[in-house]
Amino acid sequence: MIKCPFCGAQNAKNTLFCDECGTYLLEQEKRGTDPLSMGSINWGESALSDPSVISSQSTSPLSIYLNIGPNLRNIALPLNKAIHMGRLDPASDVFPEVDLTNDDGLEKGVSRRHARVLKREGAIVVEDLGSINGTFVNGKRLAPYLPETLSHGDNLQLGRLVIEISLTTQKGND
Repeated sequence: MIKCPFCGAQNAKNTLFCDECGTYLLEQEKRGTDPLSMGSINWGESALSDPSVISSQSTSPLSIYLNIGPNLRNIALPLNKAIHMGRLDPASDVFPEVDLTNDDGLEKGVSRRHARVLKREGAIVVEDLGSINGTFVNGKRLAPYLPETLSHGDNLQLGRLVIEISLTTQKGND
């Protein structure tokens, strides 16, 4: 058995993620990779380097509006810090800014620490935080911990819970 370092739950041997909280269990083995020099990395045409995706200095998203689930519960949040999304669990010390428990989060496969939304280089991005049931943008499943750009009108899906995204912008500098 493997004991989860985060929540203490016992998991079967060779399990990668805790069945209880979704924490990566092989972290103790300190598996690493050899660093690459910056000159040897070919970034290609990522969404974050595409000038049509990144907002210019004159317009920058200030707030994000989330229309959550079939009831379209509306939440407005400023983009001045990372917004964590998931399910509240005081016993495990999990307090996300957007608690999806009352939106049938458990039934729809939302992890306690599911995803985060943040502003990076003028663009709004979402990152899956290693969730069990995945994070999707417009039907495309995201790789864990790799940012994906969000745009006004996108559908963000955490497990089976759909969230419609709206962004507001303001002319001028931040």
